[in-house]
Amino acid sequence: MNSRLLLASLITWLAGCDRPGVPHGAQPVAHDSLAWTQSAFNTNCRGCHSQGAEGAALPLMNANYWAVATDAVVIEAIAHGQGRSMPAYLDDEGGPFTPAQIVSLVQGMRSLWGAKGSATGGEGGAISPRVIAGDAGAGAAVFSQACAGCHGPQGSAGSVIDPMYLRLISDQGLWSATIYGRSDLGMPSWSQTMPNRPTGLTAQEVADVVSFISSHRGIAQKASDGP
Repeated sequence: MNSRLLLASLITWLAGCDRPGVPHGAQPVAHDSLAWTQSAFNTNCRGCHSQGAEGAALPLMNANYWAVATDAVVIEAIAHGQGRSMPAYLDDEGGPFTPAQIVSLVQGMRSLWGAKGSATGGEGGAISPRVIAGDAGAGAAVFSQACAGCHGPQGSAGSVIDPMYLRLISDQGLWSATIYGRSDLGMPSWSQTMPNRPTGLTAQEVADVVSFISSHRGIAQKASDGP
């Protein structure tokens, strides 16, 4: 009986010990740390939002973006996706992140890249992160003055009225590109001087030029629908 008790005690003791020579797994990084933010960004976001011409979407290492966009707007975009080009990242919608992780990711990115951005443009006016109604006719004049120097008089250079481009990008995407610019591609933000423009755009001019560009979406659609 004593030998059986001794054996049982020995087994219990051995079960509570680590096996010698077996390394421990890496300890998880807290999702509220900047190290976790950088890792999560590199794994899930960098392919489209990287800093450099290889990024298909707006680089998130853009201080002007963080000066304008509120946490709520960015959280919503990450959680539920954007149009046809960006999937939802919320776990309830098939993504990899919990709600708390999305909040931490947004706060971490703001800490990493949000300094020294500008939320004001021409005439010193502030701007909303959301698109507002504009006038396509007025936008044509703004485009001719502020944008045609790089994009061409009809917007054909730089693909801004390309049918496939307009099918993939929403008005919000056009709005964001106009406000924040693409410094990696040499495109100024709305608050910077442009060819033939001594000052940046006003909030209404941004809305108008977005309406002008997006008006070609219907034209492109009809042209490609066929009989």
